[in-house]
Amino acid sequence: MIWGFFALLAGLTYCVQSETNRHFKVDGFELNTFRALFSVLLLLPLIPLMEWPRIPEYYLVLLLEASISVVCMMAQYNLSAKRNGRIACLHQPIAILLTFMIWFALSPEQRAVFFAHPEKAAYVATGFILFFFGLQTIRKNDVGWSAFLAVMPIAVLYSIMAVVSKIALEQGDNMLGISLNFVFLCNILMFLLSAPIYYGMKKASTLPRKTVYKASGYVAIAHSLSWFFFCLAVILTPNPAYVGVITGLAPLWFLIYYKIRKIDDDASPFGGLVIGAAAIIILFTSN
Repeated sequence: MIWGFFALLAGLTYCVQSETNRHFKVDGFELNTFRALFSVLLLLPLIPLMEWPRIPEYYLVLLLEASISVVCMMAQYNLSAKRNGRIACLHQPIAILLTFMIWFALSPEQRAVFFAHPEKAAYVATGFILFFFGLQTIRKNDVGWSAFLAVMPIAVLYSIMAVVSKIALEQGDNMLGISLNFVFLCNILMFLLSAPIYYGMKKASTLPRKTVYKASGYVAIAHSLSWFFFCLAVILTPNPAYVGVITGLAPLWFLIYYKIRKIDDDASPFGGLVIGAAAIIILFTSN
């Protein structure tokens, strides 16, 4: 169950980067462009620890991963700036369900476990039902039609990304080395994809450069840590959707954070308890 610990760390650091732009309100594309650059600079000293696979397909997956990340992170940062960090995370339940279905279809081992142990399948199904119910009730105002339409494309892309990430990461011999390499190269590709578009737009920033760089630096640290922990969790988990359930505790962390900081919020504590219980069920019955 060590994957659950890494997934928990990934989720917490993910919340940090999602909430950061609620304060800075930097344009999503601009933030993601400079965040990718700063992430590369942060990871440069760790190159000696990285594993470099000799499989060409691995690098094609990285290109796909980077392309999806550019689109999704830009959309999420904009949602976070316009609304709040939790709404930017609403794609998670849809992405989790799609990821589970795709991996279940692709993995004979996963199907064999559930067919051999139907009680385990029942526990996991119960956990998923509770998780979706909890997210639905934690703050009903967030789950409107407009919010659903805003996050649906993000959910589909993230589900594809989760599956191909697990396939690619499992090609490595060293869990630490392949995870660092994966995050490092993805950020390089994300910057190379974003920079020409960003500078081609010739759109003047409405914020001082110092603010943009400061926000990008903070987000780069949280994002790099979150992605690294996510990679470790995905390698170890039997199904990448399970990692999504643990990182999907974001609404619960936001609920607690807003209560501590006394930020006006109408989230339901009952909904938070339900998704917490769902994550515990899946964590202890999925292996």
